[in-house]
Amino acid sequence: MMKVKKSETPADSLTVKYFPADYKDSFRVISSENISIAPDDLMVRFWTEMPGWVNVLFKLRNFLVRFVGLKGAEGDSLEEFKHCIRNGGKYHFIEMLAKDERETVMLMKDKHLDAYISVRVGDSKSVYVNTLVKYNNRLGKVYFFVIRPFHGLVVRSSLKRAIKSARSEMN
Repeated sequence: MMKVKKSETPADSLTVKYFPADYKDSFRVISSENISIAPDDLMVRFWTEMPGWVNVLFKLRNFLVRFVGLKGAEGDSLEEFKHCIRNGGKYHFIEMLAKDERETVMLMKDKHLDAYISVRVGDSKSVYVNTLVKYNNRLGKVYFFVIRPFHGLVVRSSLKRAIKSARSEMN
């Protein structure tokens, strides 16, 4: 059984060096079973094995943002994206900023805002997803105002799915 709860960003998270932020949150999965998954693997699964309804939201987002000059995800190579997460570096508007054995931090940079997302393996039964957002202009505030109601739902659902997927592959 897994429960996802809103949490505080762990004090020793790699993301704290990117404070202050205009918005921040942290969600923590607490599992009744051990979670022995590398943060890079969870980050890959978090972004590539989303629930169907989340994929629909991202497709809608990618379509709509073109009208205001923001970046979308069309034409992406899944293998290059996975390589970026696992090996560091940049891929389109994504950059891997920091890593250690417990946490992977990604930056999604666009002209309207910078979003920092980390996957952090806590103790043997918990995983965190930390999000920091810094607005670069008014469009960033408006954009995040529109997506914020969905943000928590997307993070919770995607994180649970990533962990379940990793567990099923290990069994």
